[in-house]
Amino acid sequence: MAKTAVSRFATIIRLIRFCVKICGTDVSNPNYRMWAWTYLITVTIFAYFGFTGYTVYRAVQERDFTTILLAIATVGSGAQGLVKLVCCVGNATLVRNIQLTYESMYREYEDRSRVYSKYLHQRINNFYYLVLGFVFLYTTTVIIMICFPLFELVVYNKKAMILHFLIPGIDHKSDTGYVIMFGIHSTFLFLGAFGNFGGDMYLFLFIINIPLLKDIFKEKFNELNELVVQPDKYKEMHAKLWDLLDWHQKYATILRGTKKIYTAVMFVELISTCFGILCTISCIFMKNWPTAPFYLLYCFIVLYTFCGLGTIVETTNEQFTNEIYSNCLWYELPVREQKLVILMLAKSQDERSLTAADMLPLSMTTALQLTKAIYSFSMMMITYLDYEI
Repeated sequence: MAKTAVSRFATIIRLIRFCVKICGTDVSNPNYRMWAWTYLITVTIFAYFGFTGYTVYRAVQERDFTTILLAIATVGSGAQGLVKLVCCVGNATLVRNIQLTYESMYREYEDRSRVYSKYLHQRINNFYYLVLGFVFLYTTTVIIMICFPLFELVVYNKKAMILHFLIPGIDHKSDTGYVIMFGIHSTFLFLGAFGNFGGDMYLFLFIINIPLLKDIFKEKFNELNELVVQPDKYKEMHAKLWDLLDWHQKYATILRGTKKIYTAVMFVELISTCFGILCTISCIFMKNWPTAPFYLLYCFIVLYTFCGLGTIVETTNEQFTNEIYSNCLWYELPVREQKLVILMLAKSQDERSLTAADMLPLSMTTALQLTKAIYSFSMMMITYLDYEI
């Protein structure tokens, strides 16, 4: 028996809650409160920053600038995890409200018609594809970053580190110290991957379903047009028009809430990802970090995925306007109802888009501009290294 869209959506929520529980941020729980594990994860993140700062301090003292680059290359991922934790926990009620809005939407439109059901399943499929892609990305990156140092240890007897931070009092060059550092690095990498992935899944859930609101809006307009041409269905037509106004307001509310939760996340995500890319490229040119290409690929995929989510919102905003302007038989409506359509059209032309702290628009155009800047930096590095050689 085929699963219903409601049951598939419930499975998605359970998957998200499983991931965020590992980091103590199950904000989907109506009774959620920060508890000991949440504080321990927060302390772990700050410990990572502290150990990285200590490593940089040691490297500056020893004038080892290569180690500085290695240490700070991955610090952006820690910053991303911290800001996602703070924003999701700080806006826990808003996150739950948006999630519950989508849940009620799936329950309400599951059995209305095959058209609505098709739209629901389509968005769930898109979410599954995106999540599976990121599961593969995170899993592959973590496995490679852990297994490659093991390979070097077994084959070449070389004590390579997973991450590049030191801990006071632990000698990573000794056998015992290396084992301890390897275990700590693996734990930090594992928690960082789960934390970032869990925070991303809420954003994926909210944004992937944004076009669903447009699809349902389109079908509602088709139903309105059928009523408009029937003079004896004025009451039904009037109720359907107000339903459309309410639906458009629901879209604006979800978009506004999503932006409030994630605007700081977007800013940190873009800045830290670009910073990590630049440092990683430098490490690749200097040939001192064997797994750097895999981390570089991870950073680029994250950059383009997040900017792609912003493009989805921009496109959906335009489609809402087009639906109102092109597909509505407004000329068949009474004058009073025409004014309501004009109001909705004016509002649709000023919808919010996702931005990075209201500084950069989140779109593929921004991603391409950042890539162009990164390319220019890479060319400069190549020229500089060739000059030094």
